[in-house]
Parts: sequence; C-alpha cells; structure tokens
Amino acid sequence: MKKTKNYLLAVFLITLCTTTAFAQNHPQKHMPRQQPQEPRTISVSGSGSVKLPADTAKLTFSVVTKEATALASVQNNAKKMNKVYDALKKIGISEDNISTSNYSLYQETFWKDGKDIPGQYVTSNNIIVVLDDVEKSGLVIDTAIEAGVNQMNGISFFVKDSKEALDQARKLAFQQAKEKAELYATEAGCKVGKVMSIMENSGSYPVVREMADAKMMTTSNSTMISAGQDSITATVSVVFELR
Repeated sequence: MKKTKNYLLAVFLITLCTTTAFAQNHPQKHMPRQQPQEPRTISVSGSGSVKLPADTAKLTFSVVTKEATALASVQNNAKKMNKVYDALKKIGISEDNISTSNYSLYQETFWKDGKDIPGQYVTSNNIIVVLDDVEKSGLVIDTAIEAGVNQMNGISFFVKDSKEALDQARKLAFQQAKEKAELYATEAGCKVGKVMSIMENSGSYPVVREMADAKMMTTSNSTMISAGQDSITATVSVVFELR
C-alpha cells in the first residue's frame, strides 16, 4: 500500500513539473483587448444678448498751452486746469470723479532749410471725468470748454454693474447652443446626451460705446448727448454627447 502511494506521488510530481515546463516554453497567447469606442459628440455655439441703459459716462478732456518758455507753459497750464476744476465742482462734480492723466511737456520743432528749428513749449494735461448721471454729460462738456479746456478726447458710456445682465446673457447663449444641438441630432436620428465641455469665448460681451456711437447735438445753448443702451453679450461653445 505504501509503495502505491509513493508511486502516485511520484507520478503527480512528474506531471506538475512537465506542465510547468510546458507553460514556460509555450506561454499562453492572450487575445488583444478591444479598445473602448470614443463617444460620438456634436459641437455647437450659441450667443445671448441683454440690453441695458448705460448708467455711467467717462469723458476725457485736455488743456493744452503753448508758450515761449517751459516755465510759462507749465504755469499757464496749471492756471487753466485750476479754473476747470473749480468750474466742474461748482456744477456738482465731486473731486473723487475728477482725475488727471498723461501730463506732458515738450518743445515743438520745425524742419526748415535742412535743420530743426526750436519752437514753443507745449504742456498737455488730460482730465478724466466719470459721471454717475449720464444726463450731465452735455453740461460737463460745455462747462469744461468754457473754463479753458481746448481739446475733447472722447466720451464713452457703459453699465457699471453688468453681472446680473451678463449671467442672463450666458443662460440665453447656452439655451441657444442646446437648441441647435437638439435640432442637428434629430435630423441625424440621434438624441442629445450629457454635456462634455463648455467654453466661453473671451471678450464677447462689450459694455462700452465710444463717442462715435452716441447721439451728439449742439444747440445755441448747450450740448445734448444721449447715451442710449448697451448690449451685454455672451458667446459659448458647447460639446454634447450623441446617443
């Protein structure tokens, strides 16, 4: 009986070793895994716009003086600037809404007989006025010019707080994109699935209009300016899954 057991154990060990050696010499070939298919998608864009009345105006003026000497030019410019400031304050414009920028002093030169001829000294000082009441724009222009401003650089209108309108424009833009995707999907015999990505195009919601877009009328008594409305616009690109 003992010999039989030993015999069976020997046969088992020989079989195990043979199987192991065979597996090492003949490795099993695995079937290649099937790669998952990429989801079908559709990419569309949409835009939304909300109109709001402009509630803020930004006006930029300049006081430019020319004198034979640099000191005289600077002093004369300062005198006129102070007069403009006082005049604006008298009509109710706060000091917080008045600022200066781009102050410069240089000497003019003229080309004559093959050489530069020195001319007068020019001092330029810009004034920026921000108005919460756009209806005062015409009054500010007339007051500033009467006080000594001799150059009008521009006026722009904008909406101070446009976040709520911009969010509404974004919703309209996304809704338009979704409607486009559903239309195309129906024509292709598909259905729109989940959103894969959303990208908002930068710089797609201008809120500033320059002076060229404003209605400006000069009468015998005053300058009339209408700010009109600004369009708050958002544009998005959306990728949807197709089912």
